[in-house]
Amino acid sequence: MSDISNGEQRPAMSDPLVFRNVLGHFPTGVVLITGIADDGEPVGMIVGSFTSVSLDPPLVAFLPTVASQTFKRLRTAQSFCVNVLAADQEDICRTFAGRAANKFDGVSWHPSPLGAPVLDGVVAFIDCTFESVSDAGDHHIVLGAVQELQVCSPVAPLLFFQGGYGRFAPLSLSAPFEADLITGVRLAERGRSEMDRLAELFDAECTAMAVISDQMAVNVAVTGSAPGAQDRLGERIPLMPPMGELCLAWEDDDAVDRWLSRALPSDECTPGEYRERLEAVRSRGWSMTMRGGYRDEQIFEALRDYSSGVYTPAQERNIREIISRTSSSYAPVILEEGRRYDVDSLLAPVFDEAGKVRLVLRIAGLPRQADAAAVLAWAEELLQAARKVGASLDPVRASA
Repeated sequence: MSDISNGEQRPAMSDPLVFRNVLGHFPTGVVLITGIADDGEPVGMIVGSFTSVSLDPPLVAFLPTVASQTFKRLRTAQSFCVNVLAADQEDICRTFAGRAANKFDGVSWHPSPLGAPVLDGVVAFIDCTFESVSDAGDHHIVLGAVQELQVCSPVAPLLFFQGGYGRFAPLSLSAPFEADLITGVRLAERGRSEMDRLAELFDAECTAMAVISDQMAVNVAVTGSAPGAQDRLGERIPLMPPMGELCLAWEDDDAVDRWLSRALPSDECTPGEYRERLEAVRSRGWSMTMRGGYRDEQIFEALRDYSSGVYTPAQERNIREIISRTSSSYAPVILEEGRRYDVDSLLAPVFDEAGKVRLVLRIAGLPRQADAAAVLAWAEELLQAARKVGASLDPVRASA
């Protein structure tokens, strides 16, 4: 690498398009810099070069082009506000990046503490005074001293990458590929007749979940007289403790270790206790969950957010925290004659010819406060259905 600090001339780029193309492989956030110009009118410009600079003192920066007429107006403001755009605000981004004369027409906003526009629906705002403006080639480097800042809506931000707009999706709870889902649907459809029978027999919800990588997906959902099961079709459930015990009970130690590694530090169960649960499930051959001290709506909402694949890392942590609270509901229960049980769901594994769990059948919405004999009878019906579905998997596996 040549040393240019002694005043030597920098080599010219042979092709500026190469420079633009290579740098385009680095994704950037998208912000709207706003202010109130000296004529009293709001002004705003889209920037993809915003960055934090310093924590002490708190400084940020953005880099407008020297030729920008919008920045010339913005520079007349007493302060500026960084609006971090949300993933669903691409239309606003395109409006302010375009040449419309009155870009704030129809845009809802309120003044920041320093008076600059804060648009409704943005992820966050950062209110700044101008610290300095210096030149760097064909751009300015604008340094801002942060005076106020706030998260307005903790949703996914808008990103710019290779000339297009997109959104962030975390990898740790990633959605399965469509091909895997199609295979799961084909497997689950093999069990539809048995599921219809169970739903009619118990007047309950019956779902089939396919095991796909580190999660399960609801591929078939049927119900008795009460509607609602179809709302869960396509729902994805992460294989993280306590969920997925039935899938892991017959897996090897490496798979169990990976499952346990996804547990939260705040989980009330230890790895040893989870291993005991897996042994209990394996011994019984089926599992059940009890109604817990949490609201079902919280769990369903968390699973809907997870299934959407559209969430920030903070939302992901919240989803995982909500799921971990259900741990006590999955604890093995010894059924005793004369006692009644408030069962939330019963689950049974569907094995393929190699002894691997390929599907999980689940019945829910059963009568509340059932005695042990009733629960065992339900479980036996569910196991019989699972065995019949398992016997039909081989043709599917051969053609998959």
